[in-house]
Amino acid sequence: MMKKLPFLPIRMILSVAVLAGLSCSCGNPAKNTQVRQRDSAQSAILSARDTVAAPEFPALPINYDQTTVLKNVYVIDREGAVLRQGADQKAPALGRYPYGTKLDVIGEEGDWIAVMDRIQRSQKEADGQTIEVTRWEKVYVAKAKLGTQDKIKLSPKDLNLILLQKVGDKENYYEKGQPLDKYLHLELIDEQTFQAAKRTAQDEMLKDTLSYKKTGMTLDLPLKNGRRLTFTDHDIDNELHARYDYMGHYDFLNAYAVSGSYWESGDVRLFDRNDGHLIVECGDYPHFSTDKKYLMTLHADPYETTGDLQLFHVKQGKIAPMLFFSFKCWMPAGEEDLTFWGRDGHIYAAVNHIDAYWTEKGFLSDRYQFLRIKVLEP
Repeated sequence: MMKKLPFLPIRMILSVAVLAGLSCSCGNPAKNTQVRQRDSAQSAILSARDTVAAPEFPALPINYDQTTVLKNVYVIDREGAVLRQGADQKAPALGRYPYGTKLDVIGEEGDWIAVMDRIQRSQKEADGQTIEVTRWEKVYVAKAKLGTQDKIKLSPKDLNLILLQKVGDKENYYEKGQPLDKYLHLELIDEQTFQAAKRTAQDEMLKDTLSYKKTGMTLDLPLKNGRRLTFTDHDIDNELHARYDYMGHYDFLNAYAVSGSYWESGDVRLFDRNDGHLIVECGDYPHFSTDKKYLMTLHADPYETTGDLQLFHVKQGKIAPMLFFSFKCWMPAGEEDLTFWGRDGHIYAAVNHIDAYWTEKGFLSDRYQFLRIKVLEP
């Protein structure tokens, strides 16, 4: 199974927000850009069916448009939280919310929180046929299982769960997630260790962006063979949309870096400065290891809510794909300098749990956790 959006640079989250019909506040775009949050509980819940006769706990249908959401809470118990048909441990269980699920609170009763959700039930028709009906209902979750968003954190077991793996020409998709037990080793580190490694990082891109300005909607880059590399924007509100920007160049590769923003995707491409041929296309900002043997990109996919890591091998000016993984539980921070190679040969990244990636108001959260990733020898 292919991912819907394999590549979308985190720089392009602003474009995603606009395309999704959301707004943007002024200030730091990485922290203030509003993006589409994950759906609330109704997308995470297991299918709930009325399988238990419990007259003392009748179903409680509600009118969605006339029901006020008082606040949001999150499931902070690692085992998840059972939703019940009444505010009682004896009430029928309708399903289980996974860790991190955001819930819409509509009331409180003692040790229980009332939330609204879509519940699927079996219903008999007059002709005797049974049909499935989904409607909005009031359901209950124990308060002890719930808390605020800042309680949602990555655990070591969350780090290596993947949904997609590409190694060479072989691709595997894991609908429920699969632990990655080779190729990479991931671990949580403290901020002090992260910042110490950051001081050793070096960005190989020379950002001489003022050297090549766009003329209207055209980006024109000179080549050493006397020709020119030209990109023309298509400012169209449909799938033909395209915008190109010059980012800088790499001396050791003799390459231009050009970013592309499209209808629902984006990329960064490196082109040879001699004849303009494409060297590599990658999904986000290119990070080269200090020994220049590897190229890595780490990308937050706001549609699939995954952290996507690409790894390329660099040899004699040629760049070949090695590995691609979509991580299930976390996404990297928006700022380019919060992902880097350390001098020790490890990849470092500031990340957040996917359910704590956006704040309550829809902005990117800056309450980071920190990863160190080691590339293992094959």
